[in-house]
Amino acid sequence: MVRPPPGYSLVGADVDSQELWIASVLGDAQFAQIHGCTALSWMTLQGKKSERTDLHSKTADTIGMSRDQAKIFNYGRVYGAGESFAVRLLMQFNHNLTQREAENTAAKLYESTKGIKRYSARAGNIPEYRLNGRGKTLAEELEIMLDFNDLISYVSLKRLLQEHGLSWSKRAQLVDPQHVWFDGSESDMFNKLESIALSEQPRTPVLNCLITKALFPKHVENHYKTSRVNWVVQSSAVDYLHLMLTSMAWLIKEYNIDARFCVSIHDEVRYIVKDEDKYRLALALQITNLLTRSMFAYKLNLNDLPQSVAFFSSVDIDKVLRKEVDLDCVTPSNPLGLQEGHGIGKGESLDIYQLLERTRGGKFD
Repeated sequence: MVRPPPGYSLVGADVDSQELWIASVLGDAQFAQIHGCTALSWMTLQGKKSERTDLHSKTADTIGMSRDQAKIFNYGRVYGAGESFAVRLLMQFNHNLTQREAENTAAKLYESTKGIKRYSARAGNIPEYRLNGRGKTLAEELEIMLDFNDLISYVSLKRLLQEHGLSWSKRAQLVDPQHVWFDGSESDMFNKLESIALSEQPRTPVLNCLITKALFPKHVENHYKTSRVNWVVQSSAVDYLHLMLTSMAWLIKEYNIDARFCVSIHDEVRYIVKDEDKYRLALALQITNLLTRSMFAYKLNLNDLPQSVAFFSSVDIDKVLRKEVDLDCVTPSNPLGLQEGHGIGKGESLDIYQLLERTRGGKFD
């Protein structure tokens, strides 16, 4: 059990959908530089779990599984996992699925979310693909006409694959690896992530932190792409944490709050604070979240910030470190729980409106 000294409390919060929001706002910056202008971002901002309009519920409905299982798919996809990952998970979650059924379901999911690869720089609604050496050889055998850029139409590529006994998921064997994604709910996000990850010197878009030189394209060419795409999101989340800690250190000093940083756990921060200052510190955390999200928006040339992501959904004030403030934490070594065994009652979980009430409208003095 982790407890602060007598007269002190633990105050902290989890960043709501941190990495999903970072990924979606990168897509917004890529598309039209307006919050919510892409399907992924709109679901992140406006989707509701209760109405099954959030991303995880939509994915669950698309491929027929539980919402918790869909979350694994979604985060794996954002971090660069391909269709083979989805096939394995589908067969793990549903043992009645055949390999072919799992491949078709995974292809359906990736086409509706990640989108379709386009290998042509030309505009238009019909996708075209640039064949590699093997693809051109097979196309010549079938006397399929290509243009001067070695581009093949979507229909002709499907025919080429079928004639050689290959499924649509195997198309990457015949086409050039340089591509863009389009026509999917997350296409703009993936295009932005890949453009950063495959740039000459990949840097995070907010604090300009450089990837390890060992993964520069000049050293690894097109290898470790999944790791580099993952790095863009994960390291941007680290930027988020660094901005939060810097902002909190400034607010604590500026307003003479008797508190100090205690621990950070991925997207979660906790501070130890004197009881009389606990609501002021909780308000400082809310302001910090507002400033940090604003910094992200500013660096991506987005000139506003939706209220739905400006503040933490809640800040926890507690006398013990636990996941939720109302958990009694009954375990084999603590059979009586916190309330009966240690006299520790429930903590408080307050949103921005409740904190404004407890701090006289946001007054720090």
